[in-house]
Amino acid sequence: MKRLFYYNRTGTLLAFVLCGLFSPSLQAQKATNSVNRNAFAADRLHKDGKEKKAGKKRSDVKYNTLFQYGIADAFVGGVFEATYPWTQLKEQGDFGLGAPGELDGELTICDGKAYQTQSSGQTFEVPDSFKTALAFVTFFKADTVFSVNGTADQAGVFKAIDSYLKKKNGMYAIRISGSFNQVKARAFPAHPERPYPPLATLLNTQQFFDIKNTKGVLVGYKLPTYINGVSIEGYHFHFLSDSRRQGGHMLGFSGDDLMIEVAELKDFHLSVPDDNSFMNFEFKKKQNIDLEKVEKGH
Repeated sequence: MKRLFYYNRTGTLLAFVLCGLFSPSLQAQKATNSVNRNAFAADRLHKDGKEKKAGKKRSDVKYNTLFQYGIADAFVGGVFEATYPWTQLKEQGDFGLGAPGELDGELTICDGKAYQTQSSGQTFEVPDSFKTALAFVTFFKADTVFSVNGTADQAGVFKAIDSYLKKKNGMYAIRISGSFNQVKARAFPAHPERPYPPLATLLNTQQFFDIKNTKGVLVGYKLPTYINGVSIEGYHFHFLSDSRRQGGHMLGFSGDDLMIEVAELKDFHLSVPDDNSFMNFEFKKKQNIDLEKVEKGH
């Protein structure tokens, strides 16, 4: 049994239900020209058409709601148990990222399919029997689209995106696509031994990939500070090549004429595991002196 929490973007609890590397200059501009917008629209129509043929009812989709399974602090603390099925996760979103069970690589969800990148670099579509330990997904529908002209690195692209994000405490899903000169990515090897150790103690086991001259997509989010620990603040991306044979957790990138699609997330749904490893995990208390004073009345 899972516990599901539902918040709107103001942070009000609505319901509780049991159930970077390079630095050339860049110029960012809105994709107002007909070529970019027509190409973008055609691509989306093509993908929607494929989904309709597969029987997916677009009218039933609630776009741009962040669904999260698991707690980031618990995962970093060693809760690697895979407990949430892909068959359920894909009902919550067609875009996002996460972690396979036992820390076995990285998980990227793109266009309704999920891909696992293992520490060997091998990337493949997961079967319906797959389960995740931590995941962040949404049904992605961009409300802001622009391009970054010329060659740009991670810092430059993030600066361009920041210029469009007007809400300091907003939640955003972001898709960056195009031709990448270089992507530095990583994945952890599987760690089946229990009890699982804290993730920070396994940093020396991570494997790095230097992916060069490939077309692909960065799938990720920019989330606010106030949900850090429960979730992950700031920018967080996974890479997936157009061939779907390369991927991983993004550590840095450079690309040419990249297309940026941003969706402001309106709501946040949180589902937590109900297994023993999570329910008995010892969270570190985060002291909030002002809140304690208010609650105690002195």
